[in-house]
Order: sequence, then C-alpha cells, then structure tokens
Amino acid sequence: MKRFVVVEASPFPDVLHARCADASFEVRLSHADRDHGAAVIDEHLVVDVDACQDGSLLDCADVLQGSRAYSVVDALRRLAELASAHPACGIAAVPLAGAGGASGWAVAGGSDRSVVLVPYGPHRPYQASAEQSLLPSFLHAWLVAGRSLRELPYAHDAPSS
Repeated sequence: MKRFVVVEASPFPDVLHARCADASFEVRLSHADRDHGAAVIDEHLVVDVDACQDGSLLDCADVLQGSRAYSVVDALRRLAELASAHPACGIAAVPLAGAGGASGWAVAGGSDRSVVLVPYGPHRPYQASAEQSLLPSFLHAWLVAGRSLRELPYAHDAPSS
C-alpha cells in the first residue's frame, strides 16, 4: 500500500481531517491544542512497510507504517529497525495488537525521534475504525506544525527496554 494523504483543518476549529483517495479520518483536538496556532495543512507519501518491496519508495516515504499488529515490545523493536534502516522518514508507526485486534499505535518521529504509544478507546479524540490507518498521517501533520509527539493528547511515552 502506498498513498498520498492530505491533512487539513475542517470547518470546525477543533477538528483536523485526513483524507486520501479511498478513506478519511478526523481527530478532535482539545481546546488548548486548537489555540496553539495556525491551521495545520500537510501533504505526504505513506508507504506500508509490510507490503512494499520497492526500496526507493521506502527510502523517500514521509510516513512508514506497518499493517501487521505487534505486541508493545515487538512494536518498539520494529520501530527501532525502521528508524535505523530509513532515517529520512518523518514518522514510523506500527499498529499495536490487543484483545480483539489493534488497540492503537506505537509511533517514532520528530527531530528528537521520540517514541510514544497512542491507544484507541472510548475517551480518546479518535476511535478505532476502518480508517484508523490514517492516524499516523495526522501525527505527521502534527510534527510538521512544530509539535512533538509527546505533546499529543493521550499519547504515552513508550516503556524503555
């Protein structure tokens, strides 16, 4: 899977909208986050690291994301491999396996290469859905806007190995 994704402000000041040819996804921000500056608009290339065999696409992708879910420990190991093999990517993300399927994302990115866990749940600004694969694109736009992954509401620092 490879796709070009656009993340843009919605008509509502506290919602960002990610879209590509076949999917869309919205994330609601808190009041404090929406007061942080101008609307975020980002366009980038996303490549599925589990499906792509073209090394040049992997090397030029802005977002590398997995399609196979991993335990937290294995996801952190996979992120370390991706960051090492593809240092130019803006963000690497791997879905987390939980009871009943993927329960969020393990994500590495930003100038500090911080690693966070972003869970799904009923009290989050986003729910697990068929379009959950667009969450890493939202996170890329978050970084492009000058934010850190650690500033993302509901993100948790990953446990150290």
